[in-house]
Amino acid sequence: MRIRQTPLSASLGPAALAAALLWVLPVPLMATAAPALTRNAAASAPVAPVIDEADALSRMLKGAATGQNTGAAGVPELLRNTTRPDNVLARACRQLNDALPIEIDGETRLRRCQSVPGKHVLFQLELTNYRGPMLDLASFEVNYAAPLQRNICANRDVEILTKLGVSLMFRYMTRKDRGERRVGDVYINSPICTAALR
Repeated sequence: MRIRQTPLSASLGPAALAAALLWVLPVPLMATAAPALTRNAAASAPVAPVIDEADALSRMLKGAATGQNTGAAGVPELLRNTTRPDNVLARACRQLNDALPIEIDGETRLRRCQSVPGKHVLFQLELTNYRGPMLDLASFEVNYAAPLQRNICANRDVEILTKLGVSLMFRYMTRKDRGERRVGDVYINSPICTAALR
């Protein structure tokens, strides 16, 4: 049987060739040849971009809080495939908080996003230019909660989040000279949205 001779460089990959040359080359040559070979091997290896999985979820939470649909690309799979959805929600809220406050409309400002264990998210909203009658918790619940639930549940981002088991609470606050006061809370989850959108 005849064995065909092939050059060493043709039969070895770049990393194996670098290792083989370390044994064969004299020390001064080895010091200059090996880095060049490993640089070439590193340059040819694909580099995966580093993407924070909470980025898309942060945009989606912003859309849910401000009423602007974001399309929610990739987020459903993200929350379904993670073993720790609360950690992803917490990171997404931190990212959103870095961009706050955000004016939602002429009377409302998004001030804070907070993740609570159990796939719960609390949005703190401030009524900035509210000129109506002084609201208490009972009148807010009777007059404003149901229409707000309908509006919030109509948002596609909210629909997807609630189908994934995320519950949302929108806490409305006012600021006066003596501090801030809670006006009312709007709770959002899948059963509430099902009922609100009938």
